[in-house]
Amino acid sequence: MKSTPAELNTIEAPESDYLFIETSNLPNAGKGLHTAITLYKDEIICLYGGEILSTKEAEKRANLGKNQYFISLLNGKILDSINSKCFARFANDAAGFSPSKFKNNAKISLNEQNQVCLIASKKIKAGEEIFCSYGKRYWKK
Repeated sequence: MKSTPAELNTIEAPESDYLFIETSNLPNAGKGLHTAITLYKDEIICLYGGEILSTKEAEKRANLGKNQYFISLLNGKILDSINSKCFARFANDAAGFSPSKFKNNAKISLNEQNQVCLIASKKIKAGEEIFCSYGKRYWKK
């Protein structure tokens, strides 16, 4: 996860006004994150929420198979969004286990306040699903 440039744009509306959860276009992926408005490159789409875990607690949850919503932070801690109502946790990885006709169009990064967020890496049209890479380590589980 890299820090982002200062020229990021923030959408001045509640996330629930322009994001929605619907069945993913990826086979067997469950729910997916979609946009009701056109999003532009370098726009902050939404923030991740959740619980900050120690390495020990993260390992405990992983051993129980409860690590689907983990994000590794720069300080070595883990952000777990499993119980969060944040929209960001519904963004799927288009380059996951199986080949897909879809491409990732967003990235997980930090905003200027060091909050974990989802940022558009290219223009995303209204109605499209938002995809981001989970990283190679995620898929090695």
